[in-house]
Amino acid sequence: MKIRELILNPYFIVGLIVLLLNDFYLKYEYGNFITGKLSDFAGLLIFPMFVATIVPRLNKSISLLTGLGFILWKLPLFTPVIDFINQYSFVTVYRTIDYSDYIALCILPLSHYLINHQERYSILNFDKIRSYSKYALLGISFFAFCATSVPLREMPQGTIFIGDSYKIKLPKDSVISSIKRLGYNCDFHERDTTKHGSISFYQTDNIIQYYQDSIVLDTIASMKYELEELNSKKTKLTIINITFSKEGNIQNWKTLKSMSKTYSSWLKDNLIEKIE
Repeated sequence: MKIRELILNPYFIVGLIVLLLNDFYLKYEYGNFITGKLSDFAGLLIFPMFVATIVPRLNKSISLLTGLGFILWKLPLFTPVIDFINQYSFVTVYRTIDYSDYIALCILPLSHYLINHQERYSILNFDKIRSYSKYALLGISFFAFCATSVPLREMPQGTIFIGDSYKIKLPKDSVISSIKRLGYNCDFHERDTTKHGSISFYQTDNIIQYYQDSIVLDTIASMKYELEELNSKKTKLTIINITFSKEGNIQNWKTLKSMSKTYSSWLKDNLIEKIE
């Protein structure tokens, strides 16, 4: 198999299918640790083959270069580059800083092996079909790699329902005091008796996600939640919703479902666990 036909091997085709399926369906239907990492594994497997197909002279080094690029991509120091791209390009690039994604780097040796041991993995044997398929797969692959980093919508805006509850081993007053010690407000809003379905709730504004307690990665404009004292030593905190500073509404229910899970985990790491 010639190096330019790498993308016709079954490993590449299966990896491409997994990447597309995960990014456009599985993440939204079954958002969990596995679907969160699956695209990284599939992408790191097939991206070096994709590049080696276009630039064969990189076949010996592309897996290493891909790994180094992936490491840099996940670091906060790359944020100014992303901001520059978003400011001056026609597309919005988005990435999640999650160092557990580095586990996917272990797939790169397999990709390197497949590139440099050109056994006949090709499953398309007719010359014309092989030629057309190669270009079709190149186009689909380019789209898949872009879709992984370009969000299917604009950055979060409007309000997202959360609905998750956490039991905190502190009395209610101590929970409120702990939130304030973290530098946040904890304002109580009494139920509006003139409005049907109105409830009492607490609100905390401008919740910040930090990297190494110094670099700001993200901010939520406000979080509405309920505090229920279960006993003298335990309180249940139920997150009602979160609001972003931009106006607008997210219409796609799959996107809402995915974002609800993402920011529920985000709040657990950046606020709930710090209260305890």
